[in-house]
Amino acid sequence: MATAHKRKKQPEIVRSKLIECAVRIIVEQGPNAVTIQAVADAAGVTKGGLLHHFQDKKQLSNAVSKYLLSQMDAEINLLMSQDSVEYGRFTRAYINAISQDLASAQSEQWIALAIYSITESESKNMWNEWIKEKQRLYYDTDSDKMLQVLRYAADGIWFEALLGDGYQSGHSNLISCLVKMTYNLEVDFFIDSIKK
Repeated sequence: MATAHKRKKQPEIVRSKLIECAVRIIVEQGPNAVTIQAVADAAGVTKGGLLHHFQDKKQLSNAVSKYLLSQMDAEINLLMSQDSVEYGRFTRAYINAISQDLASAQSEQWIALAIYSITESESKNMWNEWIKEKQRLYYDTDSDKMLQVLRYAADGIWFEALLGDGYQSGHSNLISCLVKMTYNLEVDFFIDSIKK
């Protein structure tokens, strides 16, 4: 009797593929298009196969949000590790991560994070918790109100790029200005110029 060839199961690879397919659907069709069947079809698995990894759509959505935030964390941590100036280090990394990823092929992750953070309540909660944790972790170096304003300005560039015609060369110039302003002297100079 012939033994059937059994394919080695790789649950983490399948799980990652399901999440990546959900991200792609969010970007291309919007968050309402993310259904169990649509994600299963895009990943080339059965609906039952998807439900083996995620019990329901909520669990899938939570996994997508966690994945997107972990990607953002990895990018920011890498940029912070390359920055020798403590003051404003997190803010510079945050601004530069937005800039680099919007201008790259990975921009779909940022688009999905923005869309999900606005449309999915659990994702919004995760985003808010992520921000609070970063504010707590980097209080000593990034709690200055001006640095918070600069992060908000970067968010504005992010959303304008996502909702407009994409990342433009003008955005790059604005990002450069924001990064310069994260250094203590630049922030003081900016505040002095506003007061006049």
